Amino acid sequence: MTQTRWLMVAMMLLSGCAHNYVYSGALEAEDSKGKMRQHVLYWNQTERPLWFDTAEGSVRMLPQCSLNTVAYDERPNGIVFRARPTDKRVIAEAEPRAREPICGRVLGANRITDLPEGTVGVTVWCEDAPQDDLDRPKPYLKARELPYEFIVSRREVPNFSDAGNVPTRPRCESP
Repeated sequence: MTQTRWLMVAMMLLSGCAHNYVYSGALEAEDSKGKMRQHVLYWNQTERPLWFDTAEGSVRMLPQCSLNTVAYDERPNGIVFRARPTDKRVIAEAEPRAREPICGRVLGANRITDLPEGTVGVTVWCEDAPQDDLDRPKPYLKARELPYEFIVSRREVPNFSDAGNVPTRPRCESP
């Protein structure tokens, strides 16, 4: 009987009593090609109370009618969208001596684990700039001075791998 109890306690501890959450919000705004599109912002977070820690994924933006996924990652200077080879900065000047040019920020927190449910501000300072005529444009939110505001809600999910547990790109209704 005692072994059975210890086995049950061990199973509970090993399972970690983890709680998986998906934070997500959507808005309709112009993309970098000037078309009104849906844009989904999301990130995931796992809280493990028995280990007193939290793990998170990067903040991702999924634009409608584009295969582009914009990832905002933690850096020492906050949660940022680092420029990729096909991104061209169109708002403000690039930081002098920046090793990794920044194309945007998530406002309100310096760490993803500290991002709140509710209003989350996101800036975009770049646009997709295909390298040549063979490269297809992959637009995302239009660059602008003011931040975009996503209304983010949190929901608990059993895991992050099953369909429907993590937001998907909005379906493209028109070309």
